Amino acid sequence: MQSHSTKRYYAPASTGNLSVGFDLLGAAFEPVDGSLLGDELLILGEATELSLQLSGRYLHQLPAATEDNLVFKAFYAFEQALGRPLPRLRLQLNKHLPVGSGLGSSACSIVVAFYAFNDYFGQPFSQSELLQLMAVAEGGVSGSVHYDNVAPSYYGGLQLMLPDSAQICRSLPWFEHWRVVLCYPGTVLSTKAARAVLPKQLSLTDSIAFAGMLSRFVSALYAGDEQDAAAALQDRVAEPARQSLMPELLPLRTALSEQGVLHLGISGAGPTVFALCRDDAQAAATAAYLNAHYAKNQDALTAICRLAPEGARALAE
Repeated sequence: MQSHSTKRYYAPASTGNLSVGFDLLGAAFEPVDGSLLGDELLILGEATELSLQLSGRYLHQLPAATEDNLVFKAFYAFEQALGRPLPRLRLQLNKHLPVGSGLGSSACSIVVAFYAFNDYFGQPFSQSELLQLMAVAEGGVSGSVHYDNVAPSYYGGLQLMLPDSAQICRSLPWFEHWRVVLCYPGTVLSTKAARAVLPKQLSLTDSIAFAGMLSRFVSALYAGDEQDAAAALQDRVAEPARQSLMPELLPLRTALSEQGVLHLGISGAGPTVFALCRDDAQAAATAAYLNAHYAKNQDALTAICRLAPEGARALAE
């Protein structure tokens, strides 16, 4: 067990699906200005009872009862999986991500909590075991077990899920000069509601198109073909069903495409959108456009990001 000095942990925001890889692709992002876009968890020490202080920009979006917080639930799930009682902790969650935003907010809280507890209590679980615990906990929030948010938030980078493989996911290459502008409009869209509108079945034509576009995207990344990778970012599964929930998407895409932006897609289940840009200058112009045309209220958030090379980790005290 660690000493009783304060321990700080962090997990980054993530974008699931990435347009072309429904439930199979996820990427972790970090702002280019060095700010934190994710959740920060502090272990302040041990106590007779488990306690949780809440802070951060999006504190007001969290449940009022701390026992309903995902960090609380993660502690008890971690303890149950370990199979023995654990000392109670004094915790503080700094919530830097909006809830129901499509930025992996619930996954972020779950990942940072499981990572922190595993580190603090001597790493009793392996990486793959811990990832599976994270995914099950996330499934309790979203309604189904999938890894496309927890895996990148845990490992960092761009992750491809590997169904029926013991490895669970694999890191993919990326174009380092690409920038991604994330824009959360300030409104909430439930992941469960966004999944409820999805088709229960895909036609053979759509199934082949989905597999083909994902294969094309992955192949282009390995080949270093930036143009083909961007062209392959076509959502044949979720976006057609979710357009009614996000009517601004297509007009925004048209306008930004005319400005040379590589792609505009839905981040996870929305309402956040992600704009794929060629460089810093284009990203700055895109961020300004989305701020003016998509951000709706004081909760709105726009960030110019790069792919986060690291996932969950301990921060210097």
